[in-house]
Amino acid sequence: MDIDWQYWLHYWFMFPVATVIAIVANSSGFSGGVLFQPIYNLGLNIPIANSVATGIATETVGMTSGAIRYMMYKMVELPIGFTMIMLAIPGIVVGNHILMIINANLLKLLLGFVILYLASVQLFSAAKQRFGHRKNVPIEDIYKFMWVPPLAGLFSATTGSGLCEMSQPMLEKGMKVQTKRANATAILVEAVGDWAITILNLHAGFIMPEILIFTGPGVIIGAQIGAKVSKYLPERLMKIVFSVAVASVAIFYIYSGVLWLLK
Repeated sequence: MDIDWQYWLHYWFMFPVATVIAIVANSSGFSGGVLFQPIYNLGLNIPIANSVATGIATETVGMTSGAIRYMMYKMVELPIGFTMIMLAIPGIVVGNHILMIINANLLKLLLGFVILYLASVQLFSAAKQRFGHRKNVPIEDIYKFMWVPPLAGLFSATTGSGLCEMSQPMLEKGMKVQTKRANATAILVEAVGDWAITILNLHAGFIMPEILIFTGPGVIIGAQIGAKVSKYLPERLMKIVFSVAVASVAIFYIYSGVLWLLK
């Protein structure tokens, strides 16, 4: 059977793009998938459903790679991380069904304001040099924040972002977990949650394999580099990168939501 090489090699340039995005995302603790969505949708003119699904699939591969590396470094708060995963799964399932009755642009608008606030708080903390300082945090410390993972999972399932962006500030700002350990734990939560979302999207047929064959290897490599680089980055720089990246995502979501409302 003849192979259409032009079809399968059309998106080769996404390999270096994916590698760079994964390095930045995995070194600073935010989900890189949301950065792929505007590239796919606005840059490559791919329909929004396919852009979101393929972006999440790409993110799933990259975050899994990063989470494995961070666990090898023993930087993950495993008891808290697995508790957050179990709390996030119901939100993901509910979010997948909410998409049938609520426009995703409205949810993006709401999430945009939420994560813009979180990004502002983290940027203020970086300016004041306020960082988390705890490790091996007791599991009971998560009790008053148990509402965050289900909400983050709901947003991730509906918009492709939310788990990392909401989990990292909760861990560091709320539970005072060390910045780098908060990043690593949020990446683990994102990785496992994304697998649930990707399986649902794969069943729906929204993921584009002709893109994923290039972005997948790119984010695997980039995540490993990002996890290694993070050990040498100052915490203040990591918080600033996280804040700027998440704020950019928030502005994009708010813009998309407002544009939808005006139409």
